[in-house]
Amino acid sequence: MKIILLLLCLLVTVSLLYAEKMPDFKLPDISGKEVKLEDLLNKGPVIIDFWASWCAPCKKGMAALNKLAEKSDSLTVVVVSIDAPKDIAKAKSYLKSSGYKFIALFDSDKKLAKRLNVVNPPRTYIIDKTGEIVLIHDGYEPGTEKIYEEKIREMIYFPGSETIEPDKTEFEHCGKHQ
Repeated sequence: MKIILLLLCLLVTVSLLYAEKMPDFKLPDISGKEVKLEDLLNKGPVIIDFWASWCAPCKKGMAALNKLAEKSDSLTVVVVSIDAPKDIAKAKSYLKSSGYKFIALFDSDKKLAKRLNVVNPPRTYIIDKTGEIVLIHDGYEPGTEKIYEEKIREMIYFPGSETIEPDKTEFEHCGKHQ
């Protein structure tokens, strides 16, 4: 029994040592200001969603992500456009006309997208305050945001975490993490 317990502890330790982290990056926002990963990690969980202006599922998913962003001060939502340089103006125009409240960044040379093997948007990452990737999801279909919300609630309500509790009425359907 002790050997099994020891092996289990070793396995957990090894998996924690090799947890996948979001690579450091610095990308321009909609106004051209450079934003670094470390700037995003200070409040709590972060959703990073890669999108393109020609992608219909991306746009549907962005509306759902915006609703999530409005539900909790502990959550940072970031969308990263992988539009080509010639299409950046179109992407910015779409974002401005939509009135979204999340952070918009631009990866027109696709350096970050290539490092993360993002080929077809949307591709969504949820990362914790340390930058560890805790969820990766490809595509968007209605209801996907519920998966994201559940994962975020687990992170926000994790015992001992320094978080701001979201409005419980908004997250009621997910239930409180025990």
